Amino acid sequence: MKKYYILKLTLLSTTILFAKSPSSELTDLDRLNLKYMYEGAKEIDMLNRSMEAGMKEHNQKIQPVLTTKSENIIDNTPIDSFQDLGDKFYLEKHIENSKDTKVEVSIVNDTVKIITTTIKKENKITDNGMIESSYSSSTTEEIPIPFNADISKIKKEYKDGILIISISKKRKATNS
Repeated sequence: MKKYYILKLTLLSTTILFAKSPSSELTDLDRLNLKYMYEGAKEIDMLNRSMEAGMKEHNQKIQPVLTTKSENIIDNTPIDSFQDLGDKFYLEKHIENSKDTKVEVSIVNDTVKIITTTIKKENKITDNGMIESSYSSSTTEEIPIPFNADISKIKKEYKDGILIISISKKRKATNS
C-alpha cells in the first residue's frame, strides 16, 4: 500500500499528491522537490503581499473621478440689452466668480456672443488619502446688436468681474 503526502498550495489553490512506497519515507529527491516548491510558493506569496501593499497605497492616493455633466439648463434671468447713449451703444454685465471664470466675447451674425466658463478645483485630505474634485460650468448668452451699430468699432473690456462692451453708431450719410 502506498502512502500519500498532501501538499496544498493555497496561493495557487492546487493539491499535489506524492505517491510513496510503503517501505520508505521521503527520499532525497522528494525532499529536494518539496524544498523548491516551498521556496517558489514563498516567493509567490511575497510578491502577492508586495502587490497588495502597493495597490493599497495607490488606492489611498488616487480616488476614482466622478464626472457629472449637465446641459441645456434654462436660465430665467432677463437677457441684458444694449443701452443707447447717443453716439454709441453700451452694455455692462456683471460676471460672478470672476477669479474662477474665463470670459470669451465674439460677434456672430447680428449678435454678441458671451461665453463664460467657470472652473473650481478643491483638494481635501481624508483618512484614505487626498481627494481632488473639480466643478465646471459654462454659459452662453447671445445679445442682439442694434441695427445701426458699427460692428467694426466694437470695444470690449473685462476687469474685476465687470464686462463692458461698447459699439459706436453708424454715421449717417450726408446728402449734398
